[in-house]
Amino acid sequence: MEIHASAGGLDSNPSSSTGSICYGVPLHVVTDRGRTVNSRLTTFLNLDFTVAKTRNIGIIAHIDAGKTTTTERMLHYAGVTRKIGDVDDGDTVMDFLAAERERGITINSAAITFGWQGHRINLIDTPGHVDFTIEVERSVRVLDGAVTILDGVAGVEAQTQTVWHQADRYNVPRIAFVNKMDRMGAAFGRTVREIRSKLGARPLVVQIPGPMDESSTGMSSVADLVTMELLQWDESSKGSTIQRTPLTEGPIYEEAVRGRTALVESLAELDENIVEIFFDEADGDHMQVSAQDIKKSIRRVTIQGTAVPVLCGAAFKNIGVQPVMDAVVDYLPSPLDRPNAIATLNNGTKSEIALKESGKLVALAFKVSHDPRRGALVFVRVYSGKLNDRSTIFNTTTNTKERVNRLLQMYAKDVEEIPFISAGNIGVIVGLRDTRTGDTIVQGNDAAAIKSRLQLSRIDIPSPVFFMAIEPASVSEEKPIDEALRKLLREDPSLHVWTDSESGQTLISGMGELHLEIVKDRLLNEFKCKAEMGKMRISYRETCQGEAVVDHMYDKELLGKRVRAACRIALRPLDEEADMEAAMEEGWTKESGCLIQASADEVTDSTEDESQPTASQNNSISEEEIKEAVQTGLQSGLSRGALLSFPLTRLQVRADNIRLFGADTTPGAIAACVSQAVYDAVKQARPALLEPMMEVNIEVTEDQIGSVVGDLSGTRRGHVIGLESAKSDIVQQEIHSAIYAPPDSAMSGGVHHHEHATQKRVIKAHVPLSSMIGYSSALRSLTAGNGTFSMRVIGYGDMSQDRERAVIKEIKGY
Repeated sequence: MEIHASAGGLDSNPSSSTGSICYGVPLHVVTDRGRTVNSRLTTFLNLDFTVAKTRNIGIIAHIDAGKTTTTERMLHYAGVTRKIGDVDDGDTVMDFLAAERERGITINSAAITFGWQGHRINLIDTPGHVDFTIEVERSVRVLDGAVTILDGVAGVEAQTQTVWHQADRYNVPRIAFVNKMDRMGAAFGRTVREIRSKLGARPLVVQIPGPMDESSTGMSSVADLVTMELLQWDESSKGSTIQRTPLTEGPIYEEAVRGRTALVESLAELDENIVEIFFDEADGDHMQVSAQDIKKSIRRVTIQGTAVPVLCGAAFKNIGVQPVMDAVVDYLPSPLDRPNAIATLNNGTKSEIALKESGKLVALAFKVSHDPRRGALVFVRVYSGKLNDRSTIFNTTTNTKERVNRLLQMYAKDVEEIPFISAGNIGVIVGLRDTRTGDTIVQGNDAAAIKSRLQLSRIDIPSPVFFMAIEPASVSEEKPIDEALRKLLREDPSLHVWTDSESGQTLISGMGELHLEIVKDRLLNEFKCKAEMGKMRISYRETCQGEAVVDHMYDKELLGKRVRAACRIALRPLDEEADMEAAMEEGWTKESGCLIQASADEVTDSTEDESQPTASQNNSISEEEIKEAVQTGLQSGLSRGALLSFPLTRLQVRADNIRLFGADTTPGAIAACVSQAVYDAVKQARPALLEPMMEVNIEVTEDQIGSVVGDLSGTRRGHVIGLESAKSDIVQQEIHSAIYAPPDSAMSGGVHHHEHATQKRVIKAHVPLSSMIGYSSALRSLTAGNGTFSMRVIGYGDMSQDRERAVIKEIKGY
């Protein structure tokens, strides 16, 4: 039997039939505004997809695991593209930025919508490089499920663990796809065991690699343990045609029986429903449990987050991609299957946002992108209600009202205009000026939400650790550079820009060397700015070692008008072990590692001229405005320290005793007064520098431990905190007995994939970031190229006085 799914498999169901299935290419294309686009996009938009048949998913993984390669195949088999894009050729749909195509990596998370098996899939392809972790963070914040791609040769890598834990924080259900199984050294069983040992997840093996003899050119088939079929991909059709054959005999059948038995047993431990089916309908026979019942059970445990289905393939060879798309539909949740979103009101109470299209609009802006032709594109996830074109919305985060000019459905860099975005879906708003990443959007006439300042939980923004100076080539270039930086800052909240108070230089900080390199590249090439970039430097932090209480009077004449305000600031160091959650319950606010409190209770009127109306008499400043001004002043004051103007951290700051001077006092005067008072208090409280500290995991062989540890604890000023083997024999035995992982030699017909012959050890250490620059070259020299390492920022550590003086001299030049 042949099924030709030229519309991207919208109505076909290949998993339910046996024979040859062809996932076709679009039948024809049309021209839209001079562009050649797939006619399927227009057809797709006219289809009515219910929320239950919607999947919001992301592709997450370590760099070079094959995320974009897999996504390009998905788009081709779904009928969106005629030709499969190649990362090496620089013609992929998802990596459309010039910098991405030049480097062959994903920098910007790209969104696309397509149909598969009668379902709508909103997919986001995320970067794998640690410098662009904000892209993963804001994507998983709004996703309902994710596909984690693993390299079958490298196994679970460092950044895989990072993105996995990011998804853990938001309880995002996942499926795993072990890619690159066609390569020498690929080991499916070992990778499955690493999912258990390194990620702490319960893997459910639903596919195993098919048989492959020694003369084979590579992987060509996959055995499906759910349907007990052998899936073979036709090379001549670029994987579009799949031949399904029932498994009946041979070594692969025997291994599949063991795998299916283990799959049913694992499900029985996690899902009571399958136990009843096993005894009542299958008479205790693992092979008699129907594929449909197994799929339903896998779906339940996946959505609960108690297990992760594991599939395998080789995306570059066009093998195994369609079953991943089937698994997205079969196992990952729809928006209805996810818990209701939680919003916070201004009185501190929590409110559940039920997913109803007929409900009041509640949406989260999770990404802003700059388009040269269309302007700012704001990506939103609608949690309730319907966002209509040309409507008026209210941003409860910035307290501003805005107009929706147009709504778009994204197809990477291409777009289609749509009339609305319904609950549970992702889309793009054109025309918003003030909305940024993490802002909450409600309807412009929703008085209750506006009054209560209803806000969805924000997106965590990581702290930047590198910075560099930027100098305009001439005075005329200052304005274009300021405008370009403003757009970049709105796009990327992990970027920070500030001005050095002594040198007057504009400094820009980011997550890493590559991050700032991309920023530099975009400023010069995309925004056509003529500027000089300084040397890359580490972004330090500042704190205080003592306490201070400062009373400050702000009294200035601005544009012929006298402005006055006064306040008191109490500042003290914050203990590293301080319970932030308990302090926040007591009314403190967390701000970049500091606790701040803006008290508007102790407000007094100090008007000298009694005939002049006071602030309270003319109602020019409300209590809410005073509190917001104090909060703004505290945030501004903590953004620059007294030593090198780096942001402050580890401080507890309270502003009180606010004094007003009638009409002379404005919210701006209060904010400026508080900011200057914080600066004065910091200068009195023994300011000190802190440097970024990294948690470093280095994997080396046993004979290389001594030289690596000596280098870390010596010249690199590191502190070794532990030494572990990959896993102890006892733990490995427990892992092996708890989960099913096929022997890697069983699949290759005699071509054995051995584990590393030499036992490797993992050195865990805390090391200053300044000592880790250029470490990859040093580690190669120390380990003859065998060592690997990963690192992440864990906080900021104290410096010695000698080191502090050296840093100040290096940056200031004196």
